[in-house]
Amino acid sequence: MNKMSSTNPYALGEDAHQGKCAFLAGDYERALAFFERDLQSNPGRRDSLLHVGYCRSIMGRWDEAAAAYLQIVENNPQDGHAYDLLGTSFFRLWRLEEAAKALQRADVLRPEDSLIKCNLGIVWRGLGRLPDSLNALEAAIALRPDFAFAHFELGLTLVEMDNWQAAKQSFMHAINIEPEFARAHLNLGIVHAVLGNWQEARQEYERLGRLDSQLAAKLQDAIEGNR
Repeated sequence: MNKMSSTNPYALGEDAHQGKCAFLAGDYERALAFFERDLQSNPGRRDSLLHVGYCRSIMGRWDEAAAAYLQIVENNPQDGHAYDLLGTSFFRLWRLEEAAKALQRADVLRPEDSLIKCNLGIVWRGLGRLPDSLNALEAAIALRPDFAFAHFELGLTLVEMDNWQAAKQSFMHAINIEPEFARAHLNLGIVHAVLGNWQEARQEYERLGRLDSQLAAKLQDAIEGNR
């Protein structure tokens, strides 16, 4: 039975409360069961639907997570956070057109959110819409210049556009912000190899070797492949 507090009409029901405790403890299966039971008594409760989505996402059940977030936006079309989560779920399912649509709506509702713009840029790149990807990632960086991941993703888009010099600068920006960003070192090394900057490529290999030996091996292969 999902009893409500007699002294606080805004308190969560017992199932939702137990669900949050289990979620915070990292017991996502148990948390999911509590939140799903809460929704049987309180259909459409946003907080429980969000946590159902979180649990299913953590468990890799992206299609079921998307269903929970979709229910939220159907109940409230102005919920930018839920649209963001919905877009991320669709991206994980590689349903890119749906991901782009959800993230565009999230961007309209939360224009100050640099992560939404970054994620939208990644989706546009997946769809082959490289100018749109470029614009979204540059907008994310304009909002948050120290966003290392956005600089990195911008570099990947510039590589797709064969703009190697600009890609090099983007990867360097990412590393300046996060010196141990291993994937940025990998891609910067690959760019150096493509440009024939062998000494710089080798330096990135040595740096990467101290961070991630598997990625360093990939960079070594790329260097040898471009000689």
